[in-house]
Amino acid sequence: MNRYISLITNALFTLNENPIVSKYDVLVHEHTADKFHLKLRIEFTDRSVLYTNEYIGNLVRKYAFQWQTGNTSWLVRWDNVPHFPKLASFPHHKHDYRSGSEVVTDSFDISLAEVLVYIHDQLTNSKI
Repeated sequence: MNRYISLITNALFTLNENPIVSKYDVLVHEHTADKFHLKLRIEFTDRSVLYTNEYIGNLVRKYAFQWQTGNTSWLVRWDNVPHFPKLASFPHHKHDYRSGSEVVTDSFDISLAEVLVYIHDQLTNSKI
């Protein structure tokens, strides 16, 4: 649990200095001895938005990172909801909507910092 909390904390510290982040809001922040829950809304310079939801308990980590356009069209979503059991990376997976239809692919136990790097690369290389 401490490893994930450390990763999240480090990612939060970098939001203020991230050149593609225009603003962010903490929607939920709960931290007790046995759980950690954080929801964020991060707006980027191109007006796209990332909604994050991370819950960490003693034996479980649940996450969802949903990147969408300013008008709420989904771009990419990463989560570990166990609804694609045939994927090799189960329960971790990625939904990509940029082609006009949903494409679900393998992913990994991704962190907020890794999602921010991905979005940074997409925005600076104009791949959305």
